[in-house]
Amino acid sequence: MNEDSRAERGGEGAQGDAGDAGDVVDVVDVVDVGARLEAEVLRRLASFRGRLGGELGALFDELAARLRLFEGEPGEGYFSHPAALPVLELPLWVATRPGGPAPAADAGSPALPPLAVDLAEAAAIGYLHVRIEDDLLDEGVGEPGAAVLLSGALFARHQALLARSLPGGSPFWDLFEEVWLGYGEAMLLERRLHRGAGPRDAATFRRVLARSRPLVLPAAAALFALSQAERLAALEEFVAALAAAHQLFVDLLHAEKDRALGNATYVLARLGAQVEARDAGRPRPDGAAPAGGEPRHDPAGRGAAALRAQLFARGGFDAILEEARCELARAEVAAGALGLPEAARFCRERERYMTEIQRRVFRAFFGALAGEPAASGGAPR
Repeated sequence: MNEDSRAERGGEGAQGDAGDAGDVVDVVDVVDVGARLEAEVLRRLASFRGRLGGELGALFDELAARLRLFEGEPGEGYFSHPAALPVLELPLWVATRPGGPAPAADAGSPALPPLAVDLAEAAAIGYLHVRIEDDLLDEGVGEPGAAVLLSGALFARHQALLARSLPGGSPFWDLFEEVWLGYGEAMLLERRLHRGAGPRDAATFRRVLARSRPLVLPAAAALFALSQAERLAALEEFVAALAAAHQLFVDLLHAEKDRALGNATYVLARLGAQVEARDAGRPRPDGAAPAGGEPRHDPAGRGAAALRAQLFARGGFDAILEEARCELARAEVAAGALGLPEAARFCRERERYMTEIQRRVFRAFFGALAGEPAASGGAPR
């Protein structure tokens, strides 16, 4: 769960794994279930808003309007846009895996198990809680006091929903505490990095990714509720790898924006290090040596021209995308260990989606250089 954690299903990815007629039926069924789940979660979110007081309710309305939470058709809505993580679907996949409750028939189609719906709502509420805090810390969005109080109300609902499925003495609650404490540390670490303190290396990138670890909790609750806690390690591996792939891709697409805003990201540091390595030892135009402590050329990729050259002419975009693909491959292996074919399919769909976005980005960039008009569509929002 992070600033870009808009759950996805639909678009090209929803159809991408249909190899024969049976596969088409399976994919259509998955999309239908996902759409019904999203609709039910949104209905519940609207109902929860009605329980908030006047001022908290108004703050929730502002948040919903800013995020366009209740807008869009299935496959293009807030929790089903093809650019983000399976926030709602992951608890559903785990709750309906072998050993889970058998879905009841509902007008000729499988009904959504109550466990899956409760946990998907918990995931949505937990995501919104994180989104408020992330936007406040990263971009200063919202009045701090109001943001803290709304975020706290959402966190209370998140925990209450999880408690419906698990007794108070369950070892799940040890995991719950560990994950949220780690989340706080990761958010503070990222804030320090944005302020220019600390290294932006691979180890630090992994530590910051703990801010996305709450995504594991609703699905983990399903595992504990179904007495399948031995699969927790595979679930953690799946979420960690998927979050890494997602963050690499999002930060790659936002590299120029982050550079302009002064945001320090691992992707920008990687690209900048490549610029620095290439230019190390290259004579300065005036023949002078760099002054002590002065950056050699543009070590953090801060110049727009240098950054674009590194991205498009020197293979930087391809290198970061390949790293994201490797993380997706790791996530797919973990999905297999979990026995979740839908999660494995999601990884393959995401890889195809990233490749298509890469094609669009390169076509737009080189088309602009050639003076061609910009094509419609493009990178995810």
